[in-house]
Amino acid sequence: MALTRRVAPGLPPVDLVRLQAHMRLEAGEDDDHLQHCLDVAIAQFDGADGELGRALMDQTWRETFSAVPGNGQGVALTLLPVRDIVQAEIRDAAGNWIAVDGVTLEDLEGGRSGAFAPSWGAPGHHRTPLRIDYVAGYGAAPGVVPLPICHAILLFAAHLYKAREPVSFEGTPVEVPLSIARLVAPFKSWWL
Repeated sequence: MALTRRVAPGLPPVDLVRLQAHMRLEAGEDDDHLQHCLDVAIAQFDGADGELGRALMDQTWRETFSAVPGNGQGVALTLLPVRDIVQAEIRDAAGNWIAVDGVTLEDLEGGRSGAFAPSWGAPGHHRTPLRIDYVAGYGAAPGVVPLPICHAILLFAAHLYKAREPVSFEGTPVEVPLSIARLVAPFKSWWL
């Protein structure tokens, strides 16, 4: 299984203006570095490499699978929350990608989503015979991402901006503030 982002989100879950208001900074005060800190904070939580295992704003991902399920069965999709299946394809014996018809999105246990099809077709022998493109995220409009996640992004971006060196206490490295971990803990999907 591999995940590749095909279409990035149109908007960030938190913008620079909101971060400046949170930090009580005026526009123009070190905007480039502040934007960099915000981008890093968003990347910390968003997408396949983020610590939540969730897409925050709507974005399209391609997930490849090493096996094709039986007819009427499905595969669990990795990222949450899944909003739509764009397309599913199998690779035939000649190596061509063939669209799979009738693929549906279904809820699975633990809040996960799966792609199911009445007939997946007959794939050839390849390392990754199945690929599914899907939209994952809470939505495309600002304000759709849960407030605890947005607040964690604000706290982490502010922390990165203010603590430009590794944080230590009496010479011992210290992790990121515990409040951030507590805000995002209920949204982590990797452990479900």
